[in-house]
Amino acid sequence: MGGVVLLTGATGFVGTQIARRLLQGSDLTLVVLVQAESNEAARRSTLRAWYEWAELTAAVGHRVEVLAGDVTQPRLGIYQAGYERLVRRLTHVIHAAANVRFDASLDELRRTNVVGTEHVLALARAAHADHGLERVLHVSTAYVAGRREGVIGEDDLTDQFGFENGYEQTKYEAERLARQTMTTLPLTVVRPSMIVGDSRTGELQTINTVYLLLRRYLVQGRRIMPTSPSLRVNIVPVDHVADAIVRLLIDPRAEGLTVHVTAPRESLPTAAELVTEVRAWARAELGVRLPRPLLVPLPRVPLPSGAGDRLDIVRPYLRERRTFRRDHADHLLGAYQPRWREYLPVLIRFAVGRGFLHRSGRTVHEQAMFRLRGRRLPVRYVDIADGHERHSTAAEVHRDVLASADTLRGMGVGTGTRVAIVGPNGTRYLTLDLALGLLGAVSVPLYSTTPSDEIDAILRVSNAEVLLVGSPRILDDCGPVASSLPTVSFCRETPPAHILGWDDLVAYREGLPEIEQAPVNLDDVATLRYTSGTTGFPKGVAFTHGQLRWMAETIASLVPWQARTQPVTYVSFLPMNHVVEGIMGTYGPYSMPAPVEIAFVEDIHDVPDALRSVRPTVFFSVPRLYEKVWERVERSAAGRRFLRMKNGPAKRALGSIVRRRVLRRAGLDRCAQLIVGSAPIPEGLLAGFRELGIEVHDAYGLTEAPLLTLNRSGRNRIGTVGEPLPGTTVRIADDGEILARGPQVTIGYADEGAVQPFRGGWLATGDLGHMDDGCLVIEGRRKELLKTSYGKYLNPAKIETRLRRIPGVTNAMVVGEARPYCTALLWLDGEPDDTRRGVVDKGIAAIDPTLSHPEQVKRWAVLADDLSIDKGDLTPNLKLRRDHVASRFADVIDGLYENEEVHA
Repeated sequence: MGGVVLLTGATGFVGTQIARRLLQGSDLTLVVLVQAESNEAARRSTLRAWYEWAELTAAVGHRVEVLAGDVTQPRLGIYQAGYERLVRRLTHVIHAAANVRFDASLDELRRTNVVGTEHVLALARAAHADHGLERVLHVSTAYVAGRREGVIGEDDLTDQFGFENGYEQTKYEAERLARQTMTTLPLTVVRPSMIVGDSRTGELQTINTVYLLLRRYLVQGRRIMPTSPSLRVNIVPVDHVADAIVRLLIDPRAEGLTVHVTAPRESLPTAAELVTEVRAWARAELGVRLPRPLLVPLPRVPLPSGAGDRLDIVRPYLRERRTFRRDHADHLLGAYQPRWREYLPVLIRFAVGRGFLHRSGRTVHEQAMFRLRGRRLPVRYVDIADGHERHSTAAEVHRDVLASADTLRGMGVGTGTRVAIVGPNGTRYLTLDLALGLLGAVSVPLYSTTPSDEIDAILRVSNAEVLLVGSPRILDDCGPVASSLPTVSFCRETPPAHILGWDDLVAYREGLPEIEQAPVNLDDVATLRYTSGTTGFPKGVAFTHGQLRWMAETIASLVPWQARTQPVTYVSFLPMNHVVEGIMGTYGPYSMPAPVEIAFVEDIHDVPDALRSVRPTVFFSVPRLYEKVWERVERSAAGRRFLRMKNGPAKRALGSIVRRRVLRRAGLDRCAQLIVGSAPIPEGLLAGFRELGIEVHDAYGLTEAPLLTLNRSGRNRIGTVGEPLPGTTVRIADDGEILARGPQVTIGYADEGAVQPFRGGWLATGDLGHMDDGCLVIEGRRKELLKTSYGKYLNPAKIETRLRRIPGVTNAMVVGEARPYCTALLWLDGEPDDTRRGVVDKGIAAIDPTLSHPEQVKRWAVLADDLSIDKGDLTPNLKLRRDHVASRFADVIDGLYENEEVHA
């Protein structure tokens, strides 16, 4: 069956699923009408709405034609010639566009639901008069029945009982218009009941009706349910609705009929059964004990404005006393017996994973601005610098984003412009990041500790056109490339006269337009994140807007449920150009279903004080911070006593006291989950924390894939870096290298001529490891393996992890490439003395027997820790630059191998 079908509402929840099935089950060409100012804008909106369905996006421009229009306008807002062409081509029409906002005014609802239906029917009549249509299908709702009770037939349509809301009334008026054309058009009316997510995946776009009740119970723990225990909850999965619509579109027997796409009453769950299943699921899946619900029907009286978490919207559908007949449905579609107990957990899992937030086609930058404009889930900011705290409101940041976007646009920044940004964490950095995203620019974040010559080199290879600087050092020491670029300062200090400063950038002006949508598709490049350069010149790792969105939503969904449904406090202190902080930490909070406060710490040395002040509920850090926390345990009298005690009640009692004291002093006592990553952490340290009753969850990622695995709450397996994230696949190559696929994996390096990091379509991580019962175990870095002069390959990270556990050792580097044995450079916190050297000697004497003979450290040098980022010893995320350190300490290393034949 060929032909052309016009689909309105194609970017909506139901419309998207209809489009998928039309492509799969017919050879129709789809013309989708999308409300937009231009065809290009309509195409962009469509690609965003369909981003997660590759078969749909691939068909745009082929079997799918996107047409800008507006059902509320005459001729659907299409220019005359285009309208006439559409009239001549159409063979089918599906009208699924609707305004489903129950709280909208009657006039607003009528514009879309009634006037829009008039205009679609006018088009259908013109096409039918021109050449004859095969079918017009009008998507109505079972709730055109309004307040009518008892048995509702599929041909029944009356307004004598009134309506619960304007949505019901206007859908009734629209259906009445449609049914009046049944004598002149081959029309079918479809009436679904309350549509829920896909029964197989749970996928859902809009949180409404029964989901509001579930959110009230799961998020807020409210016991009282405003319904009778015996009420049959009239839900139907979207996949069943979309399947039915496509089947009815092509079934000649459906012409002239109205069909209830509902479930038989006896197959529906009662309210008591529904809530009981949700309660059991929450206990099993979330570890949450919800209060036993109290189901009490409420009288039919208006509720005060804002009462009950939009309970006024849900309430009419929680006291139904009616049965929808399915005579036409059973005849045309066959009997339908849904197994709601099987698909309910799928629906809940999806909704909980998304925090009961509406899905949208927004980018992470648009989502942040949406949250900044909203009131239900407010956002607040704190900047911590130089011992002071500066608080900012969401409105202030929102205003500054629009102002800075306007200024940057005037400087020529637009879609695809590459803009470098370098500076400390703070609301100013965030403001500029959001502004760049809204303009469609590509951000190129750089470490503020990067030397000027390296900044110049990255600016050159990245093709950056504008430079945003928040570091006075960089302004004072610009290289020739940086000096040649248009530059904006977001430093607190007054910049030189030729550089635009912060006050001018965000200066207030009237009439700044709201930027609802950036001029980008979700598969456009959003940012280039340069690697830290431990193994060579930094490489520009590209991520798309769709990838940023997936990572933000996923990291939010991994936070334990009870923590992310309460006010969330987050401390941002790792550099914001780092992939974990700058992508997951920066954008993730705006996908939390709770009020959020973000504290930016400008100087990493202020982190301990900031943690004690802020006491975050979500925390991620590199291993060094946890090592310092443990050192405090070992230095305290109670901690030392605890570590010496034998297991038993007394040790458990003391451990409880030490745990509370340690966490409180570290500012981590409110954290729902402590996560560590970015570098190896000793298993013994994690085990020590566990013995104390503190779970630290190891994670694994790299610049090319910011987070691949994580030890989840309740499933923390020490010695592994956890399970792969949702939608992520990890496998081990024959040579032991870890390979990965997933939505977070980079699309590749952006620099011209760069060798891409893929092997047969998989990201080659460069790390070695193995899988252990579904969890990943890291064995070392391929490029960091040492090959001794005897041909033995050794993993220095394994040895260094143990060396760093020696009391007083802050860092360690094993040397052995092309040498007959291993030596080590060990740095101490403070000047070495005989006592401290003795501690190191004893530590190594204890470690060596646990290693194979080639791995054992034969000689070592004990040094005062003067390693720094500024000197080039450390990357900005505090990893050793091995080549640089080896060069700097070449004399020391050579001294360790004097008379080496003795040790051969």
